[in-house]
Amino acid sequence: MRKNQNFFSLKSTTLILVFLFLSNAFFAQTDSTQVVQTDPKPVEVQQEKEKKQKEDKKRKDEFKVFAGISLNHLSIDSEKYESTLGAGWLLGASYKRGKFFYWEIGARYNNRVYNLDDQTIPADSSSLLDGVFSVRNIDVPITLGVNFLSITSRIVGLRIFVCAVPAFAIGVGGNDLGFSMDNINAFNLYGQGGVGVDVAFIFLEAGFNYGFIDLFKNDIQSNPYQIFINLGFRF
Repeated sequence: MRKNQNFFSLKSTTLILVFLFLSNAFFAQTDSTQVVQTDPKPVEVQQEKEKKQKEDKKRKDEFKVFAGISLNHLSIDSEKYESTLGAGWLLGASYKRGKFFYWEIGARYNNRVYNLDDQTIPADSSSLLDGVFSVRNIDVPITLGVNFLSITSRIVGLRIFVCAVPAFAIGVGGNDLGFSMDNINAFNLYGQGGVGVDVAFIFLEAGFNYGFIDLFKNDIQSNPYQIFINLGFRF
């Protein structure tokens, strides 16, 4: 009888030990699995990094510098003066971001040259005045555009763009007509549109802008407008 009890006790003890061993192994495996499953941070960080790199590739940043020539005219309603084209020049720089759709902001020094003929002086008069005068402006073009060849933008691009151009007059060149800063409005707002062609690191742009505010302070209608061509470099 005692032998059977000892055998039963040994058997029970063995089963308990086996059960404890299996339980411990099971929970250890479960804990290990949980650690692996609940520690995905390195993978998420890598995925987030790759996502950011892809987004950065989609964006396209450029810095541009340029110089250009312009033809300037005044839409003037005056019995005294008649406007003819005057040739000016400009220098500028800008920052551009985007690929197919893009925006751009910049600043340019715009030397707008106008030519006014005084109609009250006879053409054969010896007192005929030189009607050429210049208005020096700082323009701030704010641009939205579309690049139809954005896929090949690093090699070649074809763009159209529209701009709002706040312009600030900073001086008037010497002239025979007696015009000075006291005679003109110091601020104007231009609407602008144009086209651009990019080839490698060089670009060419041509456009037209129109001033919505009269150039002169008096009641005479004198809206300025300009045709320009720019040649520049992009980085």
